[in-house]
Amino acid sequence: MHFALWMGPSGLIAILAGWVTTEVGRQPWVVYGLLRTRDAVSAHSTLQMSISLLAFFVVYSLVFGVGYIYMIRLIQKGPQPAETPTAETDGRPARPISAVGESLEQEKRE
Repeated sequence: MHFALWMGPSGLIAILAGWVTTEVGRQPWVVYGLLRTRDAVSAHSTLQMSISLLAFFVVYSLVFGVGYIYMIRLIQKGPQPAETPTAETDGRPARPISAVGESLEQEKRE
């Protein structure tokens, strides 16, 4: 049983190991045989990359924060109470066709 417990993260480890093997194995190529790593380097400055990264971080933080607050408010509000059955019924139909309503019974009579 302990062996099964320790095997839990093995799937994630296998995926990560395969990804690392793929990325390391293709060096020095970005696109094997067509584009070398040194030719694929971006000409953007460090400042431009930092601003872009910061913008992504801010936007994702806002989206996550709004979603988190919304979920907390829903949890605090709780589920809506169910309607209580009226005095004439206990909430269950007397027979299966009664659940449909009166319209079918009226159509049969006509």
